[in-house]
Amino acid sequence: MRLANPLILAAAALAAALLAGCEKKPEPVTLPEVSAENCKPENIAKLDKSVQEAFSSQCLRAGSFKPSEPKSW
Repeated sequence: MRLANPLILAAAALAAALLAGCEKKPEPVTLPEVSAENCKPENIAKLDKSVQEAFSSQCLRAGSFKPSEPKSW
């Protein structure tokens, strides 16, 4: 049995390659504002499971940086 025209096979392969990446992209997830009210455990529990870990880690890092006093040994 003879293969189909190579031009048709090349066109089909090209179409398959181009259409393979055409899927719906997921929506970007927005995190709520880091505040004392939003960082309460009961409010974190209301968030989606996919967002809870990222948001709670931001809550742990919230605050201001206070450098220590320089020490001269």
